[in-house]
Amino acid sequence: MSLEKESLFKAAITALKAKIEELKSEQKAISDGILEDNKSSAGDKFETSREMLTQDLRQVENQIEKNQEDLEELYRIQAIKNTQSEVKEGSLIKLGTEWFLISISFGLLNFENEKVFLLSKNAPLGQLLLGKKENEEVLFRGKPHPIVEIH
Repeated sequence: MSLEKESLFKAAITALKAKIEELKSEQKAISDGILEDNKSSAGDKFETSREMLTQDLRQVENQIEKNQEDLEELYRIQAIKNTQSEVKEGSLIKLGTEWFLISISFGLLNFENEKVFLLSKNAPLGQLLLGKKENEEVLFRGKPHPIVEIH
């Protein structure tokens, strides 16, 4: 079975947008918690709770920013239109029995009853794959993995 790359990009973009929306909801909940804490009584317990919420808020804001950067990167990679005889950024690869999209570090995406791993070109496996052609093998974690398809 071969996967349709453009549809895969659309699914990845949708999944990433959903993740950003989840983080924004979490951000609002934390902000509301900080506002609620401001209304409660002062003291050490109040200060500790408020500081923990502030740290959580910063962490969520950083995650939102990173995911928005990833979304921009995914759009950029999606726009790359080239026929691919070798693995490059934007390549959809079948490595053995598993699918990989060289794009952003997102992890697993279930797509058309297949598991596709969105993998950065800078990840260890991504670096091994770059420049390889169909029927070549990469040695990863001590095992050879054949490149079955490149799209």
